[in-house]
Amino acid sequence: MTASSPAESGDAVDMASGFASGRMHPRTVLEALLARIEQIEPLVGACNDLAPATPLLAAADAAAARWRAATPHSPLDGVPFGVKANIAVAGLPWHAGVAAFRNRVASRDAVCVARLRAAGLIPVATLNMHEAALGVTSDNPAFGTTSNPWALEHIPGGSSGGSAAAVASGMLPLALGTDDLGSVRLPSALCGVVGFKPAHGAIPTEGVVPLSPSLDHVGIHARSVRDVVAVLPILSGQANRSSPSGRRPALTRWMLGASVTMDPPVAEAVCAAMSAVDPNAAAVDWSDVDLGSLRRAGLLMCECDAAHHFGAALRRQPDGFSAEFRHLVSWGASQDPARVGAAKEYLVRMRRSLRDDLRDRLLLGATTPHTAPRRAAPVQASLADFTTPPAVAGVPAISLPAPRRDDGLPVGIQVTGAYAGDVLAAAAGLFPEVAPVAHPSATGKSPVLRSTV
Repeated sequence: MTASSPAESGDAVDMASGFASGRMHPRTVLEALLARIEQIEPLVGACNDLAPATPLLAAADAAAARWRAATPHSPLDGVPFGVKANIAVAGLPWHAGVAAFRNRVASRDAVCVARLRAAGLIPVATLNMHEAALGVTSDNPAFGTTSNPWALEHIPGGSSGGSAAAVASGMLPLALGTDDLGSVRLPSALCGVVGFKPAHGAIPTEGVVPLSPSLDHVGIHARSVRDVVAVLPILSGQANRSSPSGRRPALTRWMLGASVTMDPPVAEAVCAAMSAVDPNAAAVDWSDVDLGSLRRAGLLMCECDAAHHFGAALRRQPDGFSAEFRHLVSWGASQDPARVGAAKEYLVRMRRSLRDDLRDRLLLGATTPHTAPRRAAPVQASLADFTTPPAVAGVPAISLPAPRRDDGLPVGIQVTGAYAGDVLAAAAGLFPEVAPVAHPSATGKSPVLRSTV
């Protein structure tokens, strides 16, 4: 499969347009994607389990028949997608990256998968993730390491690293992930794709292995904003909500405290994005928000909730979990209830404050302060500092790929707001094209190949 093949050069909307016009056939596209998975997967390590080929091809043929009859189930009928391994896909392993659940097979789809399947989209594979969604590297001791397709010696981010890497490398046009403190937006930024987290509860989490219910979100990885716009109504069961006033909120710069440092490529990309919008745009000064404290409070909730959810399995089969995970969960379980209560109160207070700040504006800034760390290097604790506030607030946020220079690592730009329609409209203006596909090789280098809508 070459860079010019229709399955790789366009996005999901273009793919479906090809199905509608007869320019593409769902079976041909699916076969091309399966061939690319066979070629790229040994290098990237994004896919855990593929669905059997026979029912996949039958689903593609059924979608083709519906398009021929002008009766598609949805505008994306026949488009393949991938699913993070903590989201149930009927008939496939549903292990959440945990060795103890290696042999568990989902008896039915998660609600989000069922909605896509009913719309004619085809679930192709479950995708690798950080163990139990509690981490940012997607280096999974039981199911293997996922690499960043743009630089194989670097991490893809986590916990939805397999989802972002599969989309970035052209193995799949769309993927579902989950996001508690940034686990959709963070790997999307590091892998150079679009990553969208809707408002809390906008996409049902039934059939998703929980981490922390007050923070759990299902999100979308794609190569374009218009793909997110197309798939979100299917997942949420309603049209994207715009601001009640009917007016378009202005993009506002996110001003940070002097103690916050960004890698030079990230700082340059943010400055360029702000200048392209309006160099004189108003600013929201969040320099008094202690991002590190907010992240640590959110992480404490995740660790405490994980201790509750995985406690029985940990007692029954402790060797089915890594030493790192056991340590994190043990630490969360051992915390003084007064400290946990104070963290909950702090998060509630910050949720109200952040929502108030975003009521009439859209916030523009970096998705993460850093580019993808090397796998052998320590991961910066601040990697999720910028993705945490929208997660705590439970508001929509999207990560967009910034233009890449030469063979530099991807950088993400984040737009946050109170309403999905406003966020997506602004995002489409900032990033109207399709993200380039990474073509990893055994050398670890991936050339920049761009495609546009």
